[in-house]
Amino acid sequence: MKKISLLTLVIFTAVSSAFAQQLPLYSDYFFTPYMYNPAMSGKSGDTELSFIHRRQWTGIQGSPETSAIGLNGSVESQKWGYSIYAYNDQTDIVSRTAFYGNYAYHLRFSETGTLSFGLGAGYLYNAIDQSAIKVKDDTDPVLYPTTKAGVLDISAGINLKIADFQLGFSAPQLFAAPVVYSENYDGPVRYNLIRHYIANVQYDFKFSGKKNVLSPFVQVKMADNVDPQVDAGLMYNMTEFFYVGAAYRSDYAVTGNVGVHLTDHLTFGYAYDFSLNEFGYDLGNSHEFMMKYSFGGSKKTEKLENEIKKMKDKQRKQSEDYEEMMDEKIEEAKDEMELQQQKYNEQLKKDLESGAVVVPGGSQTGGNRPGGQTGGRQTGFETGGQTGQTGGQTGGQTGGQTANNYPPSSTSIQGYPANTYASSVTPGSAGYYVTAGVFSSESNAQRQVQKLKGKNVDANYFRDPSNNMFYVYVMKFGTYDDAKNARTSNLNGQYNGKLWIKVVK
Repeated sequence: MKKISLLTLVIFTAVSSAFAQQLPLYSDYFFTPYMYNPAMSGKSGDTELSFIHRRQWTGIQGSPETSAIGLNGSVESQKWGYSIYAYNDQTDIVSRTAFYGNYAYHLRFSETGTLSFGLGAGYLYNAIDQSAIKVKDDTDPVLYPTTKAGVLDISAGINLKIADFQLGFSAPQLFAAPVVYSENYDGPVRYNLIRHYIANVQYDFKFSGKKNVLSPFVQVKMADNVDPQVDAGLMYNMTEFFYVGAAYRSDYAVTGNVGVHLTDHLTFGYAYDFSLNEFGYDLGNSHEFMMKYSFGGSKKTEKLENEIKKMKDKQRKQSEDYEEMMDEKIEEAKDEMELQQQKYNEQLKKDLESGAVVVPGGSQTGGNRPGGQTGGRQTGFETGGQTGQTGGQTGGQTGGQTANNYPPSSTSIQGYPANTYASSVTPGSAGYYVTAGVFSSESNAQRQVQKLKGKNVDANYFRDPSNNMFYVYVMKFGTYDDAKNARTSNLNGQYNGKLWIKVVK
């Protein structure tokens, strides 16, 4: 009977722990989430040292009492996080002491999205205080075995954070290993760990530039052969002064949280649990105290530095595109001005030749007016010159087309004379260039050429010494009208992008 009584006590203690889900119960886990989910290690970006002490069911002698300490932080701009924590959980004659180390990798997949993976390993030590067991026969053999033993434990977790929303899942005591105390003539005395599952969801509503944060949250704890326990609550954190919150824990209690931020580094908190079950009055209430200290610089300074770093990274990513866009706009405007100036000069020349304009400081030009130039002689000279020039161009182009009337094999642009393609043109020679980009940096121009060639478009570039800009072109023509037709038709619909005309005299 003595042996049965002792075994019954051990079994009852184990079963009670199982239905309490074996893990220590905290009401301030909102500030130490890494103790439940290793993926939350380093989540805040601060290095923090936390202390928790909890006394549960104060109306019962030997009721659970838990003390915990944890260190949490991150490195490499929060790319990965770590946490180390230990706790001692004492329930009457049964005590558990554990030491854990967690590692978390935070994978950032978007500007506001992070997927975190966590893994934890630790050692769990269980003990039964035999000296507190009162029996009639102190020589009872069941008291002889050693009732102290430990076991290695593994936990895993994952957490998804998108902007101010996060969803996490963890599995403490993953391997559900048995703790074997010792052997006696009736077999081993053992304590079985059980696997747990914890899911949490939270959303942070931020006001006044993140100085005020309102966070509704839900946590669901499950274990093998144990009914799920649901915590649903709301936490309001005025980050410069204090926090206050409340939560409902199913089939157990209502919890109230309050705390004060004494400095940028130091926070004190208190939680009070009021039992709701039928034994609540007899069990008494629960009290929990928490202290958290953050190392390093001021939170305000760190947050400001992080925001500045994010802005610099974003600006750095956009700088090349921004520079390219501005260069293109400036050169487009310059080319348009040059084109207008060219048209004006051509019209002025025609007016001068026709005698419709008076040259300042001289007399009328053209016709047979006194003091003017002989219009016939000038016209004949220019006409002859132009005719010769036209004949030379025609003969040269015709000969070139006859010798090579096919476009380069490396381009998908068809239907133009072979000598108009970029690879057949001397870069920077006189003519009318159909350009696809203008850059102040030669490396940017080279990248644009490679990008076009990757799309099977023949391209090259040259530098204009008058402005030191680099022009990326795909075609060059001998006349402005030919270049204009190619540009406005987007190379007969074979080019998908914006084109300009660069005039080189």
